[in-house]
Amino acid sequence: MIDLVMLVHSLISAGTYLAAKRALAELSPFELGLARFVLAAAIYAALLFRRRLQVARRDAWRLAALGFVAIPLNQGLFLGGLSLTTPGHAALLYAMTPVFVFLLALLRREERSSGLKVAGIVTAFAGAATVLASRGQLGRWSIRGGVMGDLLVLCAVVAWAVYVVWGKPYAERYGVVATTGLTVIAGTILYLPIGAALSRGEHFRALSPAGWASLAYLVVLTSVVAYLLYYFALAREDASRVAIWSNTQPVLTALLAWAVYGDRITGAFVVGGALVIAGVAMTQRG
Repeated sequence: MIDLVMLVHSLISAGTYLAAKRALAELSPFELGLARFVLAAAIYAALLFRRRLQVARRDAWRLAALGFVAIPLNQGLFLGGLSLTTPGHAALLYAMTPVFVFLLALLRREERSSGLKVAGIVTAFAGAATVLASRGQLGRWSIRGGVMGDLLVLCAVVAWAVYVVWGKPYAERYGVVATTGLTVIAGTILYLPIGAALSRGEHFRALSPAGWASLAYLVVLTSVVAYLLYYFALAREDASRVAIWSNTQPVLTALLAWAVYGDRITGAFVVGGALVIAGVAMTQRG
């Protein structure tokens, strides 16, 4: 059941890099973050409407802090970095998510280390890097802006790992919808003054149909459906075993490009895909 949930999550997330890059062609990172999360927060508010939530005051403040980590920090860094680097580099850096999640879970003593789990994480990352390299997505990069973009995305990965590990107990305590909804709403409120101050209304009015479609994808599928699926799995499984599924996203993105655009499947891609699958399986067994 959890594997199926994370497979669906990975399929949705595979398109996130492409949708975000397309939307950033018409909106600034601050404008995209503002539109994306204001609309997503409205959906979560509707889902939480009439729910009788009883959240301890101390937990409420911690959920608000997680909201800051998830929205202004993680997404601000991700969108800012993506505007300076390539989707391929961003995908490779996000393939390091299981590493940081595993290390943080060890520091919090929520998981135990094992040789098989470590080997699985390393193998899956190697597979993701092989897939991206086979598609030429690691070569189209310039040092001007590229280094800063990669650094920002890497910081976004660390922020997401914090959100995952620190949010897991609350997902178990208050439920998936409540935890995800409260953190997204709190993070959006904290981001609202910054996003509004750095956004221009005429950019939204001039948004093309493709731009609106990309924004809708990021709001409904990425920020609502994928977030809920992630925390659903997180409430029922070790954080590192959930995070390792992020390494399947480059493989799924390549398969989507092959199915939709007819991109060529190479031998290196097959090897990289096999490494990712092997790494995921090893981590689950570990």
